[in-house]
Amino acid sequence: MGADFTSVGKLFKSEAYTVEWGTPLKIDADATLEIGSGSGHGFTIRWSRFLPMNDGVDVISIDFDEGRHPYETKWPADRAPVKVKKARMNSDEYRSLLQLLGKVASAKLTRADQKSITTTTANFWAFCRLGSKSKVLIDYDWAGYMGSNNEIKYAKPWAAVQLTRESISKLEFKEYTLSATDRSWASAKFIREWKDFQKRDYYWWVRERFIVTIGVVGDKSVFPTLREIIGGDPKDRNVYYAINAATRILGKDVRDKPYEDMDIEKTRKKLLPLLRGAK
Repeated sequence: MGADFTSVGKLFKSEAYTVEWGTPLKIDADATLEIGSGSGHGFTIRWSRFLPMNDGVDVISIDFDEGRHPYETKWPADRAPVKVKKARMNSDEYRSLLQLLGKVASAKLTRADQKSITTTTANFWAFCRLGSKSKVLIDYDWAGYMGSNNEIKYAKPWAAVQLTRESISKLEFKEYTLSATDRSWASAKFIREWKDFQKRDYYWWVRERFIVTIGVVGDKSVFPTLREIIGGDPKDRNVYYAINAATRILGKDVRDKPYEDMDIEKTRKKLLPLLRGAK
């Protein structure tokens, strides 16, 4: 039975662009899916990974949810509010989701003439990466502010996120301890995406939350990337967050205390040699 594409069409109703539908992208049932989303002002980031198995699909959810915590110290408090959970998805439901994403991929969007431009202060991140064993089939990634001028840019990633979130909304997620393989995947994801994120506007808060998250779910393979970040401008909060993340993974703490008043130059001189020698 094919998927009902009505839900896809509803997500592409806009005065900012017109839609021309092509042939849905064909996606094999063993394709792996990654979804990411987050709210800038909501202080959240979520990664989800879908891994097809013989008897269903494992869905791992990694959630960063910090909440608002104003601070008066030199640096924010060293919090790592990351929760990891796992659920099992029915294979037929996953195939239906892949068909919906294939429909999203087939949409050709053309910017419409607008009498006026709307803008908002709502900033968010939406990400979708779907691949087979041999190639990447879908790769959407956008962060910025909602508004009619940007809508054509974020329509596809936002639709992919919403369709996927809806598909797992009724799954029973339980706390999960990441395996070495899971941590290797998370680390590879961080390394790959950091190369792009550091070049992009409006991603500053995504970068910060990625660093905090990888300190909880990553492994030592991220040390070269974290070393690069730690070697940056000592006034940059990314450097502070990377020191904290590397410390968590390393399991040895040489940071100044209290952490919130850390001397970056002093701390990184002690930490960097340890990271270079870590195996």
